[in-house]
Amino acid sequence: MYIILMRHGEAVPQTDEIPNKERSLTPKGMRQARRASRILGRFLKENPIRIYTSPYVRTRQTAGILAEECFAEEIHTADELLQGNWQMVRNHLIQDGSPIALVSHHPFLQSYLLSTCSAAIKFDLAGIAVIDYDLSWNQGKLIGYFTSSLKQLKKEN
Repeated sequence: MYIILMRHGEAVPQTDEIPNKERSLTPKGMRQARRASRILGRFLKENPIRIYTSPYVRTRQTAGILAEECFAEEIHTADELLQGNWQMVRNHLIQDGSPIALVSHHPFLQSYLLSTCSAAIKFDLAGIAVIDYDLSWNQGKLIGYFTSSLKQLKKEN
């Protein structure tokens, strides 16, 4: 199964008037999320995905763009995506072998990637890591990393 980890796009800065959880995507952040999501959509070739997102505004907006580009019908909000414990995320969100996308924040995504496949990436804004995950072994292999600045996707046969 595929586990897709996606970081939100660029967001407005936190201020006294705008708390961290209410920061929305900037126009640039929306473009970043759309470009990266389109690349993922080409990779998935219309295979449906389930999307889970943290409850923060910027991740919900990013998940909405991902859903449009990857033909997902539903977006689920998951508070588990606001912490770095991969076991809790795995136990609550992975139900079967169908592909899922987890839209969250940098330190948590980096932790999930390290826990699932012993890989380390500093996630760019709107960066997407694709993991081929084996449920029976509870481990995966990083097979792709996309950013919004990627111009062309090449896939080996």
